Amino acid sequence: MLSSSLSRRALLAASVAITASLAVPALSQADESTIRIGLLAPLTGTGGPYGPEEEQAARAAVKIINDAGGVLGRRLELVVADDESQPTAGVAAVRKLIDIDKVVSVGGVWSSAVALAVKPITLERGVLLSVNGSADEITEGDNRNLVWRFQTNGRAWGEAFSKAMVTSGVKTASILVLQTPFTKSTIQPFRDAFTKAGGKVLDEVSFNAGQPSYRTEVEQVFAKKPEAVFVAAYINELSAIAKEAFRSGYDSTIYAFGNAAGSNGQFVKNVGANVAEGVHHTQHVPVGKSEAYSRYLKEIGKPDGTIMTFGAQVFDQIVLTALAIEKARSTDATRFGGEFPALVNAEAPSIGDPAEALKALRAGKPFRYAGAASDFRFAPNGDQTNLAYGHFVIKSGESKLIGEIR
Repeated sequence: MLSSSLSRRALLAASVAITASLAVPALSQADESTIRIGLLAPLTGTGGPYGPEEEQAARAAVKIINDAGGVLGRRLELVVADDESQPTAGVAAVRKLIDIDKVVSVGGVWSSAVALAVKPITLERGVLLSVNGSADEITEGDNRNLVWRFQTNGRAWGEAFSKAMVTSGVKTASILVLQTPFTKSTIQPFRDAFTKAGGKVLDEVSFNAGQPSYRTEVEQVFAKKPEAVFVAAYINELSAIAKEAFRSGYDSTIYAFGNAAGSNGQFVKNVGANVAEGVHHTQHVPVGKSEAYSRYLKEIGKPDGTIMTFGAQVFDQIVLTALAIEKARSTDATRFGGEFPALVNAEAPSIGDPAEALKALRAGKPFRYAGAASDFRFAPNGDQTNLAYGHFVIKSGESKLIGEIR
């Protein structure tokens, strides 16, 4: 009787399932078969100020792609994990994304230290890794078209800082550098370029994140009265250092990363307009008209001219992942990862709107995707090239573009 009862129940369940499936429109069936892509974001820890921006951008890109019909007839599904800005937490999170959530790619990855920790895992598992981390080591070695950087590398950023200072007539500079793989990777290239251009580095002082005070470091560097101080740090440390220098009456000009000094106006909110006045920052951004960047800002409800650096980079990560999957006709990263260069390096008309790019791809029309973060190209190792850097200065609480660096 028990077996017979189970059989009748099984038949009834099967009948209900078949009837339900016949009643559901085809689009709903496709919706249940999603392509999962992961976002490993710094929602807490040192990178906490940047994580929400990354997540918002990823969701905006996914929405645009899905509204345009998805990829391969399937919707994208975003799975978000917090790496806590720490390598150990990042490794645990990426294993869950790959083993439990079954993602085909992992994006975001703000911290260079996290990127270096999770890279061996994604390579081993054949999952695409797109990163915002700038440490040069991230793209070194045989990455099998599975690792792509959506940020400038440390070497190029250090050289851009030198050009910004030299253009402004700076002859003497000192360095305050946070102890991270990315920030440290910018220092020697800056030194080399600045010295070659005739500048002189007076001092270099390192510090750690989360110190109760930066007074000692600020006094050591600023007391020598360099014309400029390159503060290689993130927003929290930059805010503390800028306030300490202002309180102490030092007048050396601070030069900072755009994602620290110009990120969505948070630096000005942290320190106030008086402290922020005159701080310079550089960041590769679409300094001219960018269709992709305008579409990104519109999707998140921000006015034109808003600087959302990490968000724009993540937006490009998601868009290119979707286009690559569609182009390769596969969700296997070992196949679609190799499509990244062709999508941005092609000698073809530029398209920035992701929906229009998908339409062109499906129609077999040649095009190249012009990014939101910058109108970049890819080098064979996965680094971005052809980057333009905006040189900004904060005036009356607003970041003003004063030049373009190439």
